[in-house]
Amino acid sequence: MDQFRSLFLKLDVNNDGYVSVEELHREMEKAGIWSAAEKAQAVVDKYDKNIDGRLDYEEFLNYLQDRERKWKINFQLLDKNKCGVIDHEEIMCLFKELGLVISKQNAKKIIQMMDKDSSMTVDWGEFLYHIILNPAEDIRELVSSWKHNPPQSRPRRPRSYMP
Repeated sequence: MDQFRSLFLKLDVNNDGYVSVEELHREMEKAGIWSAAEKAQAVVDKYDKNIDGRLDYEEFLNYLQDRERKWKINFQLLDKNKCGVIDHEEIMCLFKELGLVISKQNAKKIIQMMDKDSSMTVDWGEFLYHIILNPAEDIRELVSSWKHNPPQSRPRRPRSYMP
């Protein structure tokens, strides 16, 4: 739970004890999430139980726990060699399974987008952080978000992302 508390505190930029739509939107944009404004609003709308337009820690924790439960299995499926991390080859495999083509370079850029420790792999914690900020509902939607909003370090959208 400490990791969740620290994420909440990071998102609560104005230190008022709540995560607002604007604060969540800002962090989603930094993470390169496509349609960040709409997605931030949707998260708050769904988890804001007292309908005050923002998430207190308990509401935010409910969101995080839902994301964790939903995506833990997907992470394990992506980790083909069961080593506890996802690498660019597993990203390439995922795209192939979905009938899409991605270059090795672009798969590495997706990894770099999520990789916080510069290991060129993504562990469960890094993946969970990305999924919290990218409220995709399933693998196809997640891949679609990567296709439609490539990491910001890329100068243009690579043609190999298109089906």
